[in-house]
Amino acid sequence: MVGQVRDGSLEPQEESALHVIATWRDPDGALLRPAVAAVELLNVLRPTVAVSVFMTSAAHALHEHGDWQHKLREDQGNLEPFVQEVRRFYPFFPAVAARSTKDFRWRDYHFPQGRRILLDLTGTNSDPRTWDAPGEFRPDRFQHWNGNAFTFIPQGGGSHDTGHRCPGEWIAIELMKAFCDFLVGSITYDLPDQDLSIDLSSLPALPKSRVVISRIRRRTSLRHDRIEVPAD
Repeated sequence: MVGQVRDGSLEPQEESALHVIATWRDPDGALLRPAVAAVELLNVLRPTVAVSVFMTSAAHALHEHGDWQHKLREDQGNLEPFVQEVRRFYPFFPAVAARSTKDFRWRDYHFPQGRRILLDLTGTNSDPRTWDAPGEFRPDRFQHWNGNAFTFIPQGGGSHDTGHRCPGEWIAIELMKAFCDFLVGSITYDLPDQDLSIDLSSLPALPKSRVVISRIRRRTSLRHDRIEVPAD
């Protein structure tokens, strides 16, 4: 696709990631090598697709905790606490791994150079020393959250600029908010019979049937009543 943009056989919109990356030039006026440009394009697409795991979890949460559909529809200020609780409650992946680049000591424990280290994401996000009733789905807990980057680590720990926390975390949150707002505010739908149980030993831990919806209808507002019309 990068090659097609450059030879003129493909003309994406100028503000698109494909066009920006394919036509970007360094200070000397040179284009990125095609392989490098392709990797940069994948770095945009890959995490966007990965957020679909969180979106599936959000759809599951909206089904399991139906009262939040009304709360989100009536007050968009509830979107971010709801999304944050989805990220805390539903484990995307259980841990992240690294190797120590040098010998060091932390809390009287010696880490030799080259030691494989696992950071327990799920355990940190459900630690009862930090979270009240961590096994319960409670979005309200994020209404006044202090933003601690070391107790809430669904997309890696530490800081975004110097640590291994995902730099696209804000984008993931905004995508999830837009998705949840669309589900509760723009459409209505049915959930046919399916297996929504979650196997926490799977990776990622998704409902066995994912979340299948049917009879999707566009939701419109007429005065204070909502009516449904067929979606295109």
